[in-house]
Order: sequence, then C-alpha cells, then structure tokens
Amino acid sequence: MTRRSLARFAGVLAGMALLLPRNSPAAWETGAKAGFDTNVKRSVSGGSGDLFFLGYGAYLRPATGETRLDWTFSAVLEGAAYARNTGLDYGAISLSPGLVYNIGPVGTVSITPFLQYKPVNDTDQSAWAFGGRVDLLQRSGKNLYLGEYGAYTDSRARVDTYTYTEFAAGVVFGGNFRPGSFAEIGYEYSRGESFLTGTDNIVSTGTGGMGGRGRGTSRIFSSAFGTEVVKDSTDSHSVGFSAGIDWTPKVFSVANCTYKAIIGDAGTARSTSGFAGIGYRF
Repeated sequence: MTRRSLARFAGVLAGMALLLPRNSPAAWETGAKAGFDTNVKRSVSGGSGDLFFLGYGAYLRPATGETRLDWTFSAVLEGAAYARNTGLDYGAISLSPGLVYNIGPVGTVSITPFLQYKPVNDTDQSAWAFGGRVDLLQRSGKNLYLGEYGAYTDSRARVDTYTYTEFAAGVVFGGNFRPGSFAEIGYEYSRGESFLTGTDNIVSTGTGGMGGRGRGTSRIFSSAFGTEVVKDSTDSHSVGFSAGIDWTPKVFSVANCTYKAIIGDAGTARSTSGFAGIGYRF
C-alpha cells in the first residue's frame, strides 16, 4: 500500500468519525497488563520465552442497543516493554470506527475497519497496518452466545521481511454467567505471511509467496533476534480462553491464554501466550 493510499484510508476513517453524532455514551478507559510468550522469536526450532508489560489508554464509544442500526468508535494508544527482548518494545495508535446492525434480541452484525501505526524499538518492524473485520453474534437465552468473524489485515513494515497480509476466520463460544462478567473459548484459522526464525540451516528452494510455496523469501539477519529471519507463506491455528469481570462499575479485570501454531514451508513455530490485566473506566 502506497503512502498516498494510506493517507486516503486515514482520511476515510477520520471523515467517518467527524460525521458521527456527538450525543453518545462514549467513555475513557485505561489499563495495564502483564503477560508472557513462550516463543517471541517465532522460531521453528524451539523458541525462547519472555515477559512483557503493557499499558494503554482508550476512547471508546460502544453501541447503545437502542436502535436497529448503530455505530461504534475506538481510539487506542498503547505501549509495551519486554523483559529481555527489548528490541520488541513498541508503541501503537489505532483508530477503528464501525457499524452495528441489531437483529432483534437474538444477535448483531458488525463491520469494523481499522488503521494502526506501530513504531517498534527494532525499527525494521515498525509498520502501518489497515484492514477490517466482520462479526456475527448469536445469543442463546440470557447467558450464552456464539460468535463468528472474518478479518483482513495488510501490514506494511519498514523492511519487507516483516510486511504481511492475512485473512483470518474464527469462532467463539461464551457466556455471561453473572452481571459484568464473561468467559469464552475460541478457535481461529488464518492464512497469509509471517516472519519465522530458527531457519538458519534451511536452504531456500523457491520464491515462497501465496502462489508458489518455497522455503521463504526476504531472508535477513536481525540484530533484535540475534539470528536470521525469513518471510514465509503460512497457515496458523489458534485456540484461546478468555475471561473478565467487572468488580465495580469502573474497575474491571481480564485474562487470556492462547496456544498458536504457525505452519510454513520452513517449519512450524509453536507458542503459548497469555496475560492478566486490570482496567479503569472514567
């Protein structure tokens, strides 16, 4: 995506935000998370883990549920620091307007485009990203729900090895077992491109890419990872569990644990990641 196209996309998002009415139940939110990742380098030959700490501030406008067609908006500023792999430290700002169609009491359909800028301490990985997501939600009774979604992401990094496009689809099953709480389990499949490490002894035999499967392309040496990094066409599978609870109308906490396998021609990178966090609504 060219800079001119990015500017046009940002202009569309900004225009949507400016056209939205101002008499809305918007709120500010801030929070912090502590988490882990057992394979931060996406190594196909056994990964190394790390801890991270994340803080964020957000402006959120959720759907009210009072009209058939409603709108949402979020603006999020966040930053994360890693305990050992400091090259992965990053900041990010994300803008995401959306439309929600209420299908009576049984569910909703939502469409949400987004734009994100993410500067990384390892500047090779700094990137602009844009894309969108479509969500379907069906409720069963008062407590249970089933959700399906599809998403597209186009991320353009400073160095091509970290640039990728991705199509993802997933399903989530969960419940609200007490007011202000949720618990859910989900599965996601995605296809696209990803960087991988641990491929030093693998000889490139093709051009890679979605059209011709090879051993990856755009091989570079990364000082942040201390090893070679290769871009590969990949298929990914993720299974995760999430839960959250509102302790008061303003204070809440969330937790997540996810297992992910990234499968490419160069090998399979497996990881388990998770976090626990607390937040405050203004």
